[in-house]
Amino acid sequence: MLPYSNPNHDFAFEQAVIGMALISLDGSILKVNSALSDLLGYSQQELTAGASQEDCSIRALLNQVVWNTRATQDQQQSITQFEYVYRHPSDREVYLSLRISVKEELAQSFRGCLVQFEDRTLLRQLMRQLELKEQKLNEKENSFLQLLEGLPLSVLITKKGIVHYVNPAALRLVNAAHPRDVLGISTDVVVDASYHNALMKRRAKYTESGEIGSVDYLIRCLDGQEKMVTGFTLIINYEGEKAAVGIFKDITEQQLEEDRVMQSEKLTTAGQLAAGIAHEIRNPLTSINGFVKLLRSAERSNELYFEIIESELKRIELIVNELLVLSKPQSVHVSGPIDVFAIMEQIITLMKVQAALKNIEIIPHYPMAPVFVQGEVNQLKQVFINLLKNAMEAMNQGGTITLDILHNAQEVQIIVQDEGIGMTQEQIQTLGQPFVTTKDTGTGLGLMITKNIIHNHGGTMNVESIPDYGTTFTIHLPAL
Repeated sequence: MLPYSNPNHDFAFEQAVIGMALISLDGSILKVNSALSDLLGYSQQELTAGASQEDCSIRALLNQVVWNTRATQDQQQSITQFEYVYRHPSDREVYLSLRISVKEELAQSFRGCLVQFEDRTLLRQLMRQLELKEQKLNEKENSFLQLLEGLPLSVLITKKGIVHYVNPAALRLVNAAHPRDVLGISTDVVVDASYHNALMKRRAKYTESGEIGSVDYLIRCLDGQEKMVTGFTLIINYEGEKAAVGIFKDITEQQLEEDRVMQSEKLTTAGQLAAGIAHEIRNPLTSINGFVKLLRSAERSNELYFEIIESELKRIELIVNELLVLSKPQSVHVSGPIDVFAIMEQIITLMKVQAALKNIEIIPHYPMAPVFVQGEVNQLKQVFINLLKNAMEAMNQGGTITLDILHNAQEVQIIVQDEGIGMTQEQIQTLGQPFVTTKDTGTGLGLMITKNIIHNHGGTMNVESIPDYGTTFTIHLPAL
């Protein structure tokens, strides 16, 4: 035991979990514990005998300890701490944190100090890994920003609704001269006030479900110009925080062009409809005009002339009534779940007498359980009445009309099949066009209305036909 030793201190010294050593001011190791022996890679005897102290790594470490100890004494301090990278005999680096205590009793006894060695290698490695990861993230972020800089689409990165990044395309979109004109402003300033409600709904949707989705906005540029944009938003990490990346495209010109095309199509349709109306009404008016002249020149009235005039006037009335139905908005006013079976029963009861007069039998095939769809009762009744009337009018020689209702989890199918004169493929292609019909007295408007109602109920209609064998109309409606 050394003269400055104490049995209790010796025990604590030896059992310490961190490396400890008594080192003199001339750089000699006087005493070490086993923890320091394991840390430095030499036995306790090698460290205190002096042989290991000739090793350049140990010598450099001791010189650093002596230098810091003397500096501590000069500054009249009792404790100092520094870090040191030690080269282990296995040729690996060990990051050490050294704490030097220059106590008076130690200085009087042997002119030395107590040094504590703590291994910080693992901590240093973890810190280095974090630094590398941060460096890679920064590199990725820089690459990402470089990509955005060259992107032709407009990109804004926002945090909590405040713009933190804008690419050159976005500057051109909002008619800004420099990024500083846009950075730091709220998206509420850019998005027109009429779309603020949509903006708030998107934020609320993200808060609830984490989804944002695509959106169309009317924006107000910095110079007051209005533009329509479409785009979508992604959530990313930007500068260490969550941010929203909005990618937008200017569709102002595209929308104007679509409006122009739509207006042009409306005018074309209106012109075609007007031409059809003029043609259809001119024929009965010509007949009426001719027979009126005959009546004027006749010595006595002719009942046949009056019948023809009355028939032609009824035809004009029919055309006008169907045009009025077609002109009414066909939006679906939902009346609740509709039992298709119940509707068909009512319609068959209504049409049964008319069918019997033409020697036609209506045979329904229904499922065992009720089948429901969502829609407007009267409009769907009009659809099925039109289809049954068309089927009966196509069957001059009588026959059978079969009516099937099929369904699955997704849709309900109503199939109307007749044994009439049928249609060619060319005739099928023209179905639903105004004033195009296969019937002698038809206008083509009834089927046009039927298709419109089915479309507004989210459904479709298919037609299959073979000349002289009959026609099959299949209506597909979403199942409730």
